[in-house]
Amino acid sequence: MTAPPAEPKKDHRVQIIVAIIGACAAVVTALIPVVLMANKSDDKPTPSPAPGTTTMAVPSPSGRSRTAEPVVGSSPDESVSVPEDYQGTWSGRIDWMVPGWGSYNTTLTITPGSLTAMVGQFTTNGGQCRGLLYLESGGGPVVLRLSTTYNVGSCSVLADVKLTLSGDDELDYELVGAQFANMIVNQPSPPARGALRRE
Repeated sequence: MTAPPAEPKKDHRVQIIVAIIGACAAVVTALIPVVLMANKSDDKPTPSPAPGTTTMAVPSPSGRSRTAEPVVGSSPDESVSVPEDYQGTWSGRIDWMVPGWGSYNTTLTITPGSLTAMVGQFTTNGGQCRGLLYLESGGGPVVLRLSTTYNVGSCSVLADVKLTLSGDDELDYELVGAQFANMIVNQPSPPARGALRRE
């Protein structure tokens, strides 16, 4: 006696895959209108600057300009710049407070500028030392950094000087500190001082 022939087995894996693909298609179809509506709501018009405001171009890291936020009634802030009263050429003798160091003559030519910018030049002892001035603190008193670019003597490499206007034509000069090739001098405080007269 022979057994009846067995029915061919159905492959359920194919049915499962077809069902999953159909469900995914239905979900994607349902989400398309939602995504389109969200993108449409993000397209807001860019407001234009109000009357009486100015827009400044700010350099971006790539070197191209971008537009900054509007600045209302902007004006130069003397607390971060060289006040006009300090600008000009000033000369005088500076005495070292360090025993035995003597004195030196210096001339500062101070120009307009803002914090960390180059704001002039200096010479010492008739050009024995020459360099550039950078603004460290503005408003008045001002603090200038003297960076030596030409040195034929025992000049400092860097020095910070505090200048205080004491009259229309005079500046009090106080050396905050000086860095030489082999040492830093900041004592006594100030290590050097004097007065400069406007030329």
